[in-house]
Amino acid sequence: MNSPRCSYLTHRGYLRSGNEDSVLALGKVINICGMDRAEQEEITDLPALFMVADGIGGAVHGEIASRTVLEYCSQVPVPTSMEAVTAMIAGAKEALDQFVRSEPSYMGFGTTIAGVVLFRDYSFVFNLGDSRVYLIDEGKAERVSHDHSLVQELCDSGAITYEQMYTHPYRNIITASVSGDPNRPVPPVRIRRVENPSKGRFLLCTDGVWEVIRDDTIYSLSTGSDIQSAADALLAACLAGGGPDNISLILIG
Repeated sequence: MNSPRCSYLTHRGYLRSGNEDSVLALGKVINICGMDRAEQEEITDLPALFMVADGIGGAVHGEIASRTVLEYCSQVPVPTSMEAVTAMIAGAKEALDQFVRSEPSYMGFGTTIAGVVLFRDYSFVFNLGDSRVYLIDEGKAERVSHDHSLVQELCDSGAITYEQMYTHPYRNIITASVSGDPNRPVPPVRIRRVENPSKGRFLLCTDGVWEVIRDDTIYSLSTGSDIQSAADALLAACLAGGGPDNISLILIG
């Protein structure tokens, strides 16, 4: 049986002056302004942890927050239970809180996260904020994470449709994140177990991907036989859509 592969990239897009996103793949944290092509690696050891993080727009030092959280997660053992995932995120928040204690001007800096812990036959999917995880399988891109955002709450209540989430004036308001504020507790992390598809893929991405290209396009571009070319095609589509935000993604499969 062939080993699964991953392909990952991060890019500042066309309109942002910097990149507040970071990605974590196979123990490496990448936080740079732009990758013209995705990197590809074979996944030889399981379980394996993958994460994307989006420093909160408008907050101070978002790029430092996203990098600090992922660096913490890269240095602890890969979580092998849902409780361990929760503990890892609590530890990452404590890393931000420690930063704030030494640098009070950083109070409130934070980041969204979305992650997958990949096992041989199943995975844990988790998130805080509006970075997402999709399962690319059975003819569609199924969102297996659930946003912490005002528009998601409105959608869940039936006040707006799923499509209206993309155009609502409050679409950028998130309701949970990993934040540096010792006075605030860790918000509940959404975690679910997902059976690994035999031929499918996971896509982790920040909102600079899913707000620009819709789910049907995400599916069609993510299914190419070459996982690195598929990641490159997703980046190209985001840039063709104007690249209004930072773009980060990881394809696994």
